[in-house]
Amino acid sequence: MRRRIAFFLSVLMAAFVLCSCGGNVVVQNEVKRRSATGPSWTVLMYMCGSTLEEDYSRAGEVLSSLSYDLPENVNVVIETGGSRTWSLEDVYCEYLQRFEVQKNGLRMVDQTASASMGEADTLYEFIEWGMGAYPADNTIVVLWDHGGGPLGGVAYDSEYNFDSLELNELQEALSRLKSKPDMIGFDASLMSNLETASALSLYADYMVASEDIMPMSGWDYRGLFEYISENPTASVSEVGSVICDGVKNTASGQEADFVSMAVSDLSKATMLSLAFDGMADTMVSATDDLNSLRDLSYAMNELEFLGGNSIWEGYSNLIDIGELTAVVSEHIGSPASNIVNAINEMVVYRSMSEYHNTSSGLSVYYPKNRDSQALGEYRDICMSDSYMEYIEKTVIDVDIPGRLYSYEDSAAWQNYNDMAYENVMTAAADINGRYILSAVHPEIITRAGVNFYMYSSKDAGYIYLFRDYSAKYDASAGGYIYEFGGRLPELNSTPVAMYLVSQNTCFDIYSIPVIYEGRLTNIRVSKSKQADDYGEYKILGLWNGVDEYSGMADRKYNELKTGDIIIPIYEVYGKSGDKSYVEGDKIRIGFGGAKITDKLIDDGDYIVSYTAEDMFGITYECDTNNLVSSKGTYKIMDY
Repeated sequence: MRRRIAFFLSVLMAAFVLCSCGGNVVVQNEVKRRSATGPSWTVLMYMCGSTLEEDYSRAGEVLSSLSYDLPENVNVVIETGGSRTWSLEDVYCEYLQRFEVQKNGLRMVDQTASASMGEADTLYEFIEWGMGAYPADNTIVVLWDHGGGPLGGVAYDSEYNFDSLELNELQEALSRLKSKPDMIGFDASLMSNLETASALSLYADYMVASEDIMPMSGWDYRGLFEYISENPTASVSEVGSVICDGVKNTASGQEADFVSMAVSDLSKATMLSLAFDGMADTMVSATDDLNSLRDLSYAMNELEFLGGNSIWEGYSNLIDIGELTAVVSEHIGSPASNIVNAINEMVVYRSMSEYHNTSSGLSVYYPKNRDSQALGEYRDICMSDSYMEYIEKTVIDVDIPGRLYSYEDSAAWQNYNDMAYENVMTAAADINGRYILSAVHPEIITRAGVNFYMYSSKDAGYIYLFRDYSAKYDASAGGYIYEFGGRLPELNSTPVAMYLVSQNTCFDIYSIPVIYEGRLTNIRVSKSKQADDYGEYKILGLWNGVDEYSGMADRKYNELKTGDIIIPIYEVYGKSGDKSYVEGDKIRIGFGGAKITDKLIDDGDYIVSYTAEDMFGITYECDTNNLVSSKGTYKIMDY
């Protein structure tokens, strides 16, 4: 049960508001079904409306679309709740209501007093009731709402301070059932992870979920109903593949870029967890060797992160387990075949967008953002003692509650600590205009990026624009070398702050913090690595990100339209606290739309600096150097 007030989603508790959505979805009379033969199916849909209903009326849209002429051997039942307002007549926030799907609408079959949909009891009572009232050869349980990964859980009830179902509560609810469902499905973000699969492995046969953000369009329910109606003898895994393909086929616009659906055979979760533990043991061994840990840390910087991954978006702290396996195997010699085989045994079907074409279908928690409380909570759900040991031996800058393993005992840290103390770093331009980061001990640095700040007379300070990670290590120079091409990203000819949030072999994803309609949000953009260096970025849309308290990841990508006004947000160099950022000038989107392109930097006064990240994830920003741009020429001021 996660009861934390959402940061960007918290609003005053509204009075009950009921308004029409243009049609009476709820009907009174039961309609005769068409006859059928073959195995029976029951779909139990746990619909927590939350802000998806309050902000977008999305739950009401889905309910309005569910009418279907089901045969006698197929039952679909929905429980509604979790929202302070509903956009449909006869759906009320004062109650938990249960509806049957019919060909002419939804028929209410039960109604009880409101209760938190983030409580194990609420979920258990619905599933136990549904499996008793609608017994079937095959039962699918669908959890509909936002998702927050293995720590945040699913079903954020906005009537109860965004209380959510955490993994231990999902286990509790499912463990009390008289018989287990055949499939647990998540029409929610970030729930296809090894931690969730391990937690549910004893209580269902299959899991269907998304590794990344679930498109707002979600599951194709009518396609699902048609398939099981026409193919009642299909296996549960075959039905799962239809669900995955339905998500991919119905996703529209830029949301289609992030489809990452998978069907997992939960009977194989223990085998994969054991293989993962074996790999994690190899990772622990790397903490006793400075070079091995450095190589591993260096490679992990290149991993793709799922969900949010910036100070403005929030952090989901999820990486693909298959990509992690490849990195570990390449750099420290883990027995990759064991875990790769285990992944392939468990993930029986994948349906991925081009952006996720290298994803395995399952993610795993990785603390990119080191939060003390989150790391303490993760210990309770981590499926691998060795992986938790690795985390505790490499997270040296956070006090993890109840820490069992001391990083100070590892040989890598002992060697590193001496070097880190001595590791003076300086940055300067050479006579050829290259910007060079020199370090006493460059061997402990795993990544270096060059930061660009532009002077703003309005704010009487330098504002952050971009960090370029294209600096390359050069052993002969004793550090990193960066050659500036003179271009920085601009939105409709206005310099904006842009943060790298994810990457893979084909794409980079960036995020631009802005204010839109009075709300802090982010413009997400992608850039293909196959495009030319100065090619245009693809705008994915406005995304509200991940709530920093609950982990709830928003599902909606809003389109930037002609006439929209956005206000860019900038960090100010050298400032902290409430005054660490400023608002830029308004940008109105014209008839030509919004475009982000790498352009020659404007004339003006800039500063640059290096940010270096070491093998334990500690970052350092070096002193700045001046960069002057005038009439198409630029120079870092040292010579």
